[in-house]
Amino acid sequence: MSSNVVSGTLDHNPNEANLIPLLPANIRDTRYQSDIRVKISSTTIPLGANFGSAPSYQPQGWTISVHPEGKRYAYNQAQAGITFVTEAHVLEPGVSDQLDGWVTMIRGLAADNHVHVPVTSDLFIEVDQKLGNCYYYFADHGHRTVFWLHTVDTITVGLPDSCSKGHLQYALEENYWTHVEMFPDTASRYSMTALNELQNLLLHARADALTSDVPTFPYTGEENERFIDILQRGKEYAPNAYVTTYVARLWVIVANHRFFTHFGEDHCRMSSCQSVLDTPKRKQNLILAAISKALFDLPNGRRTRLEGLWVDDLAYTSTWRKYVSETVEDLKQSVIWCQSSHDTNFSLSGLDKFIHANLHLRPGHIIHPLSRTTKACRHGQCHSGEHADT
Repeated sequence: MSSNVVSGTLDHNPNEANLIPLLPANIRDTRYQSDIRVKISSTTIPLGANFGSAPSYQPQGWTISVHPEGKRYAYNQAQAGITFVTEAHVLEPGVSDQLDGWVTMIRGLAADNHVHVPVTSDLFIEVDQKLGNCYYYFADHGHRTVFWLHTVDTITVGLPDSCSKGHLQYALEENYWTHVEMFPDTASRYSMTALNELQNLLLHARADALTSDVPTFPYTGEENERFIDILQRGKEYAPNAYVTTYVARLWVIVANHRFFTHFGEDHCRMSSCQSVLDTPKRKQNLILAAISKALFDLPNGRRTRLEGLWVDDLAYTSTWRKYVSETVEDLKQSVIWCQSSHDTNFSLSGLDKFIHANLHLRPGHIIHPLSRTTKACRHGQCHSGEHADT
């Protein structure tokens, strides 16, 4: 969903009926799928150093910032402590006035409903000028969560199914960190605490990967070590938007991991091969069962191995890649045996390329076949769209 705020007079007055809850993950997903195209051409540079001159229109209270990846956004910290955030072009005349109108309406709605908005909150707003809708959410830095002034249905807003309030909270926290990743300047003062906590968490994950055959954390010990090194180096420069961005990106992965392992629940997933979901068992196909028996149960053995890698519709790509590599070697040996026995002409390099092209998955992350609130592929995760983000 892209911002369609344009300059000019207000075509639509702020109205509660047009105020729609939004999920940070929706913004992130569209951010990396922009369809905006521009034409480039030569130009003339006027004499004098005037390229850095101030814009002709200065919106009151708004600060323009640029994300470390290049995306422009704006924020405005109110006297009450709440920070307003938008991707709208506030330098365009009339845009900031339109946003201010919606902010006033939202704050009035919170007061009317006796909703306490913590001073540690950001309010993200995005106005669709064509439809007259305002999409919004609150991100609370103090509690690491997102919330709305509406009663929200998880299916409608795009959150995954959950088994408890505590379980759902990790999906909300994942979206909170997605917000921080996209708009780091509003959260940099909190980044050192998050960085230290994350570093301790990754140290434990590295130790777990070295001492367990079935760890649940999505990164390998070697990958965790590299992240720990990056975080340690970041302490020399934090707090700033660059450090905050990658700290938040890693926390998105952690929150996503905790959601899928049911972290903190009595039934939490303690190993990567443990099932925690109550799902109906698959019925065995009698024809396939007979074929398997005729082939000395080799297909059943392969199926059992695959089911062990695909538990509750989840797979860890470090384990998956290991399995794929072993399978490739087995097939190579089978082809070599066939070549020596039947003098067949089969390209081992072609087989290897084919298998890896069709089964290759990026290392060290959780994958899930269903729609989910987390990571895009550029964040090291994949989902049904490939986040195999967040």
